[in-house]
Amino acid sequence: MTNSQNLAASPSPTPEQSNQPQSAEALTGEQLIKVLHPAFDEQIINYGAYDLVYATGSAIYRNPDIDQHQEPMQEHFLVGYQEVPDEVIIAPIRMPDVTPAGTASTIDNTNALHAYRVGEHSVAIESVNGSSFLLIFEDAPEITTIHGTGVLNQSRDVSAFREFVTSRWPVL
Repeated sequence: MTNSQNLAASPSPTPEQSNQPQSAEALTGEQLIKVLHPAFDEQIINYGAYDLVYATGSAIYRNPDIDQHQEPMQEHFLVGYQEVPDEVIIAPIRMPDVTPAGTASTIDNTNALHAYRVGEHSVAIESVNGSSFLLIFEDAPEITTIHGTGVLNQSRDVSAFREFVTSRWPVL
């Protein structure tokens, strides 16, 4: 998902819709992007400046002031990144309703501890405030939402993100 795509917000689900996929509809990649993007955009003021990738994985928040704003067992993330200034924003999302599962975390040159690859498909990112993320990226994940299921082709974006983050904050 690149920042150049003009995406419209989709309607928010009702509470009873939040935990159940309401549609077996097959979504195109573009439709899936339109469903995912608002969960990032609503949390980030200048959201248009970021390239986005979807990841699964886990988060650990060792700082109690940060942890209190997070849901437990976060497993889905929208990750935004930009090169000027070097910055990554990791926004946990609740699936299948595609809503925030906590407060987004910003990692930049002032708080990045390091980032490194974990195998072929994963990246670990840690910050000096005690937050750490293990993010697993698929080139074409099948994603199920309350609006339907689709495949997100993000192979180029995932490759660019891995290179970006591991070259900016390597393990020393």
